Amino acid sequence: MTTCDRIEGLLPAFVDGELDPADKALVEGHLAECRACASLSAALASAGEAFAAFPEIEPAPALMDRLRAVPERRRFRIRPAFDFLLRPALQPLIAAATVLAVAFTLYMASPDKKGIERAVTRQLHRGYTAFEKLTARAGAAADSLGAAADSLYVSLKTLNPLGKSDKSAQR
Repeated sequence: MTTCDRIEGLLPAFVDGELDPADKALVEGHLAECRACASLSAALASAGEAFAAFPEIEPAPALMDRLRAVPERRRFRIRPAFDFLLRPALQPLIAAATVLAVAFTLYMASPDKKGIERAVTRQLHRGYTAFEKLTARAGAAADSLGAAADSLYVSLKTLNPLGKSDKSAQR
Protein backbone atom coordinates (compact mmCIF):
# COMPACT_ATOMS: atom_id res chain seq x y z
CA MET A 1 0.00 0.00 0.00
CA THR A 2 1.23 3.51 -0.82
CA THR A 3 1.93 5.82 2.09
CA CYS A 4 -0.17 8.88 2.72
CA ASP A 5 2.92 11.13 2.49
CA ARG A 6 3.46 10.23 -1.15
CA ILE A 7 -0.22 10.73 -1.96
CA GLU A 8 -0.32 14.08 -0.14
CA GLY A 9 2.52 15.24 -2.40
CA LEU A 10 0.52 14.24 -5.48
CA LEU A 11 -2.86 15.67 -4.36
CA PRO A 12 -2.42 19.27 -5.63
CA ALA A 13 -1.55 18.03 -9.12
CA PHE A 14 -4.42 15.49 -8.91
CA VAL A 15 -6.96 18.21 -8.02
CA ASP A 16 -5.67 20.39 -10.87
CA GLY A 17 -5.88 17.43 -13.29
CA GLU A 18 -2.16 17.49 -14.10
CA LEU A 19 -1.20 13.89 -13.19
CA ASP A 20 -0.24 11.23 -15.70
CA PRO A 21 -2.64 8.25 -15.92
CA ALA A 22 -0.50 5.93 -13.74
CA ASP A 23 -0.21 8.41 -10.86
CA LYS A 24 -3.88 9.36 -11.25
CA ALA A 25 -4.92 5.72 -10.87
CA LEU A 26 -2.63 5.37 -7.85
CA VAL A 27 -4.15 8.43 -6.15
CA GLU A 28 -7.73 7.40 -6.95
CA GLY A 29 -7.09 3.93 -5.52
CA HIS A 30 -5.64 5.38 -2.34
CA LEU A 31 -8.47 7.92 -1.94
CA ALA A 32 -11.00 5.07 -2.13
CA GLU A 33 -9.31 3.43 0.88
CA CYS A 34 -8.07 6.38 3.00
CA ARG A 35 -10.63 8.76 4.52
CA ALA A 36 -8.00 11.28 5.67
CA CYS A 37 -6.52 11.70 2.20
CA ALA A 38 -9.99 11.82 0.65
CA SER A 39 -10.92 14.59 3.07
CA LEU A 40 -7.75 16.48 2.21
CA SER A 41 -8.48 16.09 -1.50
CA ALA A 42 -12.00 17.48 -1.00
CA ALA A 43 -10.62 20.43 0.96
CA LEU A 44 -8.09 21.19 -1.79
CA ALA A 45 -10.81 21.00 -4.42
CA SER A 46 -13.12 23.35 -2.50
CA ALA A 47 -10.25 25.81 -1.95
CA GLY A 48 -9.52 25.77 -5.68
CA GLU A 49 -13.18 26.45 -6.43
CA ALA A 50 -13.19 29.34 -3.93
CA PHE A 51 -10.12 30.89 -5.58
CA ALA A 52 -11.69 30.48 -9.01
CA ALA A 53 -14.80 32.34 -7.80
CA PHE A 54 -12.83 35.51 -7.11
CA PRO A 55 -13.29 38.05 -9.88
CA GLU A 56 -10.36 38.97 -12.09
CA ILE A 57 -9.51 42.61 -11.42
CA GLU A 58 -8.04 44.65 -14.23
CA PRO A 59 -6.33 47.91 -13.18
CA ALA A 60 -7.61 51.10 -14.74
CA PRO A 61 -5.69 52.20 -17.87
CA ALA A 62 -5.00 55.61 -16.30
CA LEU A 63 -3.32 53.92 -13.33
CA MET A 64 -1.20 51.75 -15.61
CA ASP A 65 -0.13 54.83 -17.61
CA ARG A 66 0.89 56.65 -14.42
CA LEU A 67 2.85 53.61 -13.19
CA ARG A 68 4.70 53.34 -16.48
CA ALA A 69 5.53 57.06 -16.30
CA VAL A 70 7.34 56.68 -12.95
CA PRO A 71 11.06 56.78 -13.74
CA GLU A 72 13.27 53.97 -12.58
CA ARG A 73 14.86 54.93 -9.31
CA ARG A 74 18.58 55.40 -9.65
CA ARG A 75 20.96 54.12 -7.05
CA PHE A 76 22.55 56.81 -4.94
CA ARG A 77 26.27 56.94 -5.66
CA ILE A 78 28.49 58.86 -3.28
CA ARG A 79 31.74 58.71 -5.18
CA PRO A 80 33.74 55.80 -6.48
CA ALA A 81 36.39 56.60 -3.86
CA PHE A 82 33.92 56.12 -0.97
CA ASP A 83 31.86 53.34 -2.58
CA PHE A 84 33.66 50.71 -0.46
CA LEU A 85 31.84 52.07 2.63
CA LEU A 86 28.57 50.64 1.31
CA ARG A 87 29.79 47.04 1.49
CA PRO A 88 27.85 44.92 4.00
CA ALA A 89 31.07 43.45 5.43
CA LEU A 90 32.13 46.89 6.69
CA GLN A 91 28.85 47.71 8.43
CA PRO A 92 29.89 46.26 11.83
CA LEU A 93 33.11 48.29 11.70
CA ILE A 94 31.21 51.44 10.79
CA ALA A 95 28.77 50.79 13.66
CA ALA A 96 31.66 50.33 16.12
CA ALA A 97 33.31 53.52 14.88
CA THR A 98 30.01 55.36 15.33
CA VAL A 99 29.69 54.12 18.92
CA LEU A 100 33.25 55.22 19.67
CA ALA A 101 32.62 58.62 18.09
CA VAL A 102 29.48 59.10 20.20
CA ALA A 103 31.35 58.06 23.38
CA PHE A 104 34.20 60.45 22.55
CA THR A 105 31.73 63.27 21.91
CA LEU A 106 30.00 62.63 25.23
CA TYR A 107 33.38 62.62 26.95
CA MET A 108 34.38 65.90 25.34
CA ALA A 109 31.06 67.52 26.26
CA SER A 110 31.14 66.22 29.85
CA PRO A 111 31.78 68.79 32.60
CA ASP A 112 33.49 66.08 34.74
CA LYS A 113 36.36 65.06 32.45
CA LYS A 114 38.77 64.56 35.35
CA GLY A 115 36.41 62.11 37.08
CA ILE A 116 36.00 60.16 33.88
CA GLU A 117 39.77 60.06 33.34
CA ARG A 118 40.33 58.79 36.89
CA ALA A 119 37.69 56.07 36.49
CA VAL A 120 39.14 54.97 33.15
CA THR A 121 42.69 54.96 34.54
CA ARG A 122 41.56 52.95 37.58
CA GLN A 123 39.83 50.37 35.38
CA LEU A 124 42.89 50.12 33.12
CA HIS A 125 45.14 49.50 36.12
CA ARG A 126 42.75 46.88 37.48
CA GLY A 127 42.68 45.16 34.11
CA TYR A 128 46.47 45.27 33.81
CA THR A 129 46.86 43.84 37.32
CA ALA A 130 44.40 41.05 36.55
CA PHE A 131 46.28 40.32 33.33
CA GLU A 132 49.59 40.13 35.22
CA LYS A 133 48.08 37.70 37.74
CA LEU A 134 46.65 35.58 34.95
CA THR A 135 49.95 35.36 33.08
CA ALA A 136 51.77 34.50 36.32
CA ARG A 137 49.32 31.66 36.99
CA ALA A 138 49.67 30.43 33.42
CA GLY A 139 53.47 30.46 33.76
CA ALA A 140 53.28 28.54 37.03
CA ALA A 141 50.93 25.99 35.46
CA ALA A 142 53.27 25.56 32.49
CA ASP A 143 56.22 25.08 34.84
CA SER A 144 54.41 22.46 36.90
CA LEU A 145 53.30 20.62 33.73
CA GLY A 146 56.88 20.68 32.46
CA ALA A 147 58.15 19.30 35.77
CA ALA A 148 55.48 16.57 35.73
CA ALA A 149 56.42 15.65 32.15
CA ASP A 150 60.12 15.44 33.08
CA SER A 151 59.30 13.30 36.13
CA LEU A 152 57.17 10.99 34.01
CA TYR A 153 59.89 10.67 31.40
CA VAL A 154 62.47 9.76 34.06
CA SER A 155 60.07 7.23 35.62
CA LEU A 156 59.35 5.57 32.29
CA LYS A 157 63.03 5.48 31.41
CA THR A 158 63.79 3.83 34.74
CA LEU A 159 61.01 1.25 34.40
CA ASN A 160 61.91 0.42 30.78
CA PRO A 161 58.40 -0.97 29.97
CA LEU A 162 59.36 -2.13 26.48
CA GLY A 163 62.18 -4.29 27.80
CA LYS A 164 64.85 -2.73 25.62
CA SER A 165 68.42 -2.77 26.75
CA ASP A 166 70.28 0.47 27.40
CA LYS A 167 72.35 -0.08 24.25
CA SER A 168 69.28 -0.20 22.01
CA ALA A 169 67.83 2.90 23.72
CA GLN A 170 71.06 4.82 23.00
CA ARG A 171 70.83 4.19 19.25
